[in-house]
Amino acid sequence: MRSLCIALILISTLAGGARAQDPAPAAGATALNIETLAGHSDVNGGLQDGRSREAHLIWQRPVGDVARLELLDEHKFGSRGGLFVASYTLVPDPKWILAGAAAAGHGGPNWARRRVDLEVSRKWLEQGSLITRLAGYHATYDNRRSDTGLRAAMVGYLPSGLVLEAGAIFNRSQPGSVRSVMPYASLTQGQHGWQYFSLRVSDGHEAYQALGQGQQLVDFRSRSVGLQWRRWLGQRWGFIARAERYSNPSYTRSTLDLGLFAGF
Repeated sequence: MRSLCIALILISTLAGGARAQDPAPAAGATALNIETLAGHSDVNGGLQDGRSREAHLIWQRPVGDVARLELLDEHKFGSRGGLFVASYTLVPDPKWILAGAAAAGHGGPNWARRRVDLEVSRKWLEQGSLITRLAGYHATYDNRRSDTGLRAAMVGYLPSGLVLEAGAIFNRSQPGSVRSVMPYASLTQGQHGWQYFSLRVSDGHEAYQALGQGQQLVDFRSRSVGLQWRRWLGQRWGFIARAERYSNPSYTRSTLDLGLFAGF
């Protein structure tokens, strides 16, 4: 299912970071941030290479609420499509976090026409250093295909700016009621205003993935390893570098994304 990559985009939206859970910004951080990225993917197996462009607008209120707008434009498997994602994270009290995201897409079976995500998170321990997260989603695609699923995760904030997250996505795709499970884990190290390094690994099963020209993968295993470096070059701006290696029985894909971010 190409929905895995779409799921990761929306997970990133709800988590407030890319490829991994980022620690919360320090007090006094800027309220408005803009990010832009461009990427290229080398794909083997006789498939066309891909490229992408992204733009993110993030507004953080002093009470902790976060609103995000994201645009994704992609070329992959010989088709062009994209997503528009809007999300809001609400912090009703110090222990609970609620988040919702809605996405609309175009371009063919690799992009959800409509998708909705809802998530609830709970902070535990005296300093809230342990967080449990539970999310549900539903997405519809061309050709009457759909995905419905749950994501469960646990996040631990450790000393020295280290953040660990482990979880799994439980998905059921129609038609055929094809079930898949994708476990993942991430590690983030760093400090807001200086730099973050993030590593994310997933290894499990996908239900559907469209390769273009009528080709389709069904119920297959895949693995992904992603790295991200976010580096401040000034008080309010810096760069983002991301690299990912994805593989399944039909092909492998190596992706590099580069971008800039700025706060106001």
